[in-house]
Amino acid sequence: MALVDPNVLNPFVLMNLAVAPVLAAVITAISVSLSLMISRYFFKSYTFSGFGYLLGLPVGFAFLGASFLFEASSLIYNADPLLYPAFFWIQMSLQSEAFALIALSYYYKNSDTSGSGMRLRVRDMLVTILPLVMVAIPFVVPTFALASEPYFNYAGLADLSFYMRIFNIAVIGYIFKNTIVSLVKAANVKLLYVPAAFALLWLEQYSLVLAYFDNSIGAVIGSAAARIAGLALFVYIMHSVTSRRRIEIEARKAA
Repeated sequence: MALVDPNVLNPFVLMNLAVAPVLAAVITAISVSLSLMISRYFFKSYTFSGFGYLLGLPVGFAFLGASFLFEASSLIYNADPLLYPAFFWIQMSLQSEAFALIALSYYYKNSDTSGSGMRLRVRDMLVTILPLVMVAIPFVVPTFALASEPYFNYAGLADLSFYMRIFNIAVIGYIFKNTIVSLVKAANVKLLYVPAAFALLWLEQYSLVLAYFDNSIGAVIGSAAARIAGLALFVYIMHSVTSRRRIEIEARKAA
């Protein structure tokens, strides 16, 4: 019986090596396609509205799609002592940065500029500092870990993945809270699928944290299923909103 590596980087290596590449390729193709579709929709919304805070959404989902490509690449080169950890390191950085950029868009979208005096100054400081910290962490932390141990210590990278996924869980939780608050304020129950989609992406990260502790194949499969379901739900929302707008425009023209 083969011993399981306690410092697994790519969770797909826990599966049967005859099945893992094919399954990973299918999951990656679906994940990247869905991410790019979402990114394209948000980019159209950004160019149409001109709101600067929306730019983090298309860039964030594009980064997310790129992170899935590097995840698949790390599996392909899992026997290479340099490329395997290097692709994994890039994947973790891009994925955390993706969620940070998406959170940044919601942060600026829901930021309240009302107030006066000291309260307003404190809020201005938070508006300036918090986004910088949120965006810097996904690059600063992995880069510091790499600079500390440039020879790609597998145990160190495995631990880094745990901390970065905890960061992702916290950031997605923040996004979930903001989407709920935004929809409640707007009294828009039709878009409650949006926080549901983020909840599924949160579940993906949580499942990967579980896999970090017990190397559970079930947790890995569950994380992939939650990811695809979350991204597919986003695409469904985009299609629904776009179709509704098209119908409204045609109705106005007909009137």
